[in-house]
Formats: sequence, C-alpha cells, structure tokens
Amino acid sequence: MRAVSFDCRDLTPAQRAKLVAKRKAAYEAVHPETKPTKAGGRNRRQIGDDVARFTADTAAKTGKPERSIQRDATRAKALGPDLDRVAGTSLDKGAGLDALPAPAALMRSRFNLYDGYSA
Repeated sequence: MRAVSFDCRDLTPAQRAKLVAKRKAAYEAVHPETKPTKAGGRNRRQIGDDVARFTADTAAKTGKPERSIQRDATRAKALGPDLDRVAGTSLDKGAGLDALPAPAALMRSRFNLYDGYSA
C-alpha cells in the first residue's frame, strides 16, 4: 500500500483524526485480516503474520508515535462526521475532542438506556 503523505504540523487535531480514519479504512480494505473482530471474539491474526497493525504501519510511515495514531483513530471513531463541525473551533484540541463523547456516555449510564426499561 502506498503511504499517505501528510504534514501533521499543518493539521488541527480534528483534521488529523479525520485523515487517520480515512487511511485506516483504506488500510483495512487492503488488509482485512487486521480488522478487529466482533465483541468477545478472538483476533483473526495469528502468530507469524507479516502484516503490521494499522497503527504500527502508519506510525512507521509518518514518523509519528504509534500512541498518537491510536488516539487519532479513537477520536475519529468516537466523533465520526462531527469532526468537521469541530475543526477550527475552540474544541479542536486533544482534550476538547476527548471530552466531547463523554456527556453522551454519562447520560447513557445515568439513565441505564441499554439495560431496558420495565414499568
């Protein structure tokens, strides 16, 4: 797969997360064995596989730490299309992006929306 070349110094955290999400989708299309399995399932990868994890491959090709790539991918997954709405605003910082999905999760846990309701 050809490396996506981008200069992260010119991108905001929201823009970088969106770009990492696009690269991840392309990487998983070429290497479907690197996709995570359904909840509770075992990873499809076996010992000796020569295909690198998406984050390790991207980190090697971009020169960024793997943990930074993981954070960007997590932010992109959590915020999805809302990344465009946040880009360029005062929330377009790492901590701001990380805090955005938290209220929804808090509301779900507070009102037990996934536990079912019996009257």
